[in-house]
Amino acid sequence: MHDHRSMLRTFVTPQRLTAAAHPLTHADTRKERTPMRFPKRAALALAGILIGTGWAPGASAAEPAPAALTEHTIGQFNMAGGHAEYGPKGDEVPDALVRSVDDRRPAFMTLSEACRDWNARLESQLPDYTVVFHPVTNGSGQIAQCKHPSDFGNAVLFRDDLGFDAATAVPHGLESPVGYEQREMLCVRSDSRRLAVCSAHLTVGDDRPHLDARRHEAAVAARILATEYAGYTRFLGGDLNDDPLSGATDNFYHPDYRRDAHGQFKEIDSPCGNEMKAGFWIRSLPPVWIWCRSGESTHSQGKIDYLFVEPSLRVAWADATHATYSDHDPLWAGIEF
Repeated sequence: MHDHRSMLRTFVTPQRLTAAAHPLTHADTRKERTPMRFPKRAALALAGILIGTGWAPGASAAEPAPAALTEHTIGQFNMAGGHAEYGPKGDEVPDALVRSVDDRRPAFMTLSEACRDWNARLESQLPDYTVVFHPVTNGSGQIAQCKHPSDFGNAVLFRDDLGFDAATAVPHGLESPVGYEQREMLCVRSDSRRLAVCSAHLTVGDDRPHLDARRHEAAVAARILATEYAGYTRFLGGDLNDDPLSGATDNFYHPDYRRDAHGQFKEIDSPCGNEMKAGFWIRSLPPVWIWCRSGESTHSQGKIDYLFVEPSLRVAWADATHATYSDHDPLWAGIEF
């Protein structure tokens, strides 16, 4: 886990520089993806070495925090239920996640590529937590299946002492094209605390039809968050299958991040910490520009997993760790709310 003095060095590289302290599992069915539009990886690795210490100053650093604020750990993880190697595995996958949850005690986690039986295992081993799950349908209209006989979809795991109610869970369809897997955003609320947590998994593929589908799904998700959950403190986690500078993620990043961003959120793993802006220069030969819309790699092809939070919330730390049973890295953060 990175503290404030070491986070920036890790954030500016598109691949993790440190090994995970807490083994887990990661996976994803995507075969292709929009190419990363960061500066070259070598330049970013150089930037990670040349940066000084500490995060960039947070936009909300000068704002007084209410006395009731508490730092909570939150997480996003793709469990790889649709992955050819990891999807056929048994209880070793959820059991690895149980160990991480026992260690970190997150307020909640958003889960992609979850399997119904794995979720049941999580609940049986985590008595202080509840898992809400909803399967998606495949292109032929049937319930999608993991790479073992179990329903496939999105999930949210939440701690039971925060007022979240499984009865409030709603699977929002994202208007995927006919013949495609029907992607969803699953949301659950804590009405007593006015919190809403949503888990989304967008269409994979880099040809024009799949890019258009993914961007439309992202726009639909953003609209739902803005309308159905207005007045709530909102959190969005998910495998969005696209890079931070993409047209899909434009829908979530706050306009202060520039590059056509028109969303409402701050992303927890930005190299700029709590400051929302275009980016900054690293003084090197040659100089290197770092986009604030970037972060640690969560997959072999770059950053495609995200945790978006309200701009008013302070991110204390963030880290992409490692998973034994997935092709994705878990993403964690400490957030005050």
